[in-house]
Amino acid sequence: MGWKDKIKILILGYRATSASYIDHLRKIGVRIGNDVVLFRPMNTTIDTQNPHLLRIGNHIMITGSATIFTHDYSWSVLKRKYGKVLGNQQETVLEDNIFVGWGATILAGSHIGPNSIIGAGSIVSGNLEGNAVYAGNPARKLMSLEDYYEKRKKKQLAEAVNYVQCYKECFGENPPMDKLDEYFYLFFDPKNEEQRKIFDFKLNLMGNYDEALQAAIGGAIFKSYEEFIDYCELINNGWKNNE
Repeated sequence: MGWKDKIKILILGYRATSASYIDHLRKIGVRIGNDVVLFRPMNTTIDTQNPHLLRIGNHIMITGSATIFTHDYSWSVLKRKYGKVLGNQQETVLEDNIFVGWGATILAGSHIGPNSIIGAGSIVSGNLEGNAVYAGNPARKLMSLEDYYEKRKKKQLAEAVNYVQCYKECFGENPPMDKLDEYFYLFFDPKNEEQRKIFDFKLNLMGNYDEALQAAIGGAIFKSYEEFIDYCELINNGWKNNE
């Protein structure tokens, strides 16, 4: 841990960084796997009333202002009306390889299966089987993970070209190679040591570096980054000429 993070923790407490928040949760009894990231820990709320009722697996990405519950205090209304305490404390489980979108809420008793994407603003209640994309209130299955994979593959080139166009309009020049770190498979050569160093973080992301390299073999559309930029120039110049 660097000195900057130590100062942040000293000032802001355990929610100052993703690592400090996760370390705190583990210490109080939450079962958490490896490679769990809270992108905005200060904006993320994880219910600690019943730490033993929360289980978070491996390779979990949780974006800002997400909320995870293990209890529901709405029984207080029943207590006032009928006099009885009818507790509502349930185990909440996030299995492996899950992305939780911005502002999503996971209610007590929810069980999210592996390989799930939870859309921004979703309200999760009950069991989600996994291997799918979910969104809405309550969260419903939109498509299988395989369908989403194919959908995203088809959009890569058009999105990358638009990215280059917007960058050039903003800064007056084409982006350096490292800025294309979400579209580098379009021109990536896994045998190129320089490119492997540039995109090392993304290749290591989610802990499957070897699989990431294997997936790149024979998949590039362009022979080099320069060829990709030439294509972008051609497409974007044609688009401007048609305005």
